[in-house]
Amino acid sequence: MNDIITLICPVNAAPGRGNELKTALTALAKASTSESGNICYRLHSTDDPDEFVIYEQWRNSEALDIHMQTPHLLEFLEDKNNLLAGQPAGKFVKEITF
Repeated sequence: MNDIITLICPVNAAPGRGNELKTALTALAKASTSESGNICYRLHSTDDPDEFVIYEQWRNSEALDIHMQTPHLLEFLEDKNNLLAGQPAGKFVKEITF
């Protein structure tokens, strides 16, 4: 059984805050990739400088739970109201094997 947890999370900056959000998300990504339960944590941008997408994979739900309590994520979430346009709408996705 595959216990890997995959999330795709679009993140939109508040108007004019794209550079600040990019800096914060980059720091979050760097810290998250060092977690033992992390398989993949990638930050993507679009043609819109205020629009980003995070793709992340965790070994299992326990690893994701641990991630959700890390100081770097909690710090980001504490500051998110100043940087984000709305709440990030992360989605759990499942790989289709063939």
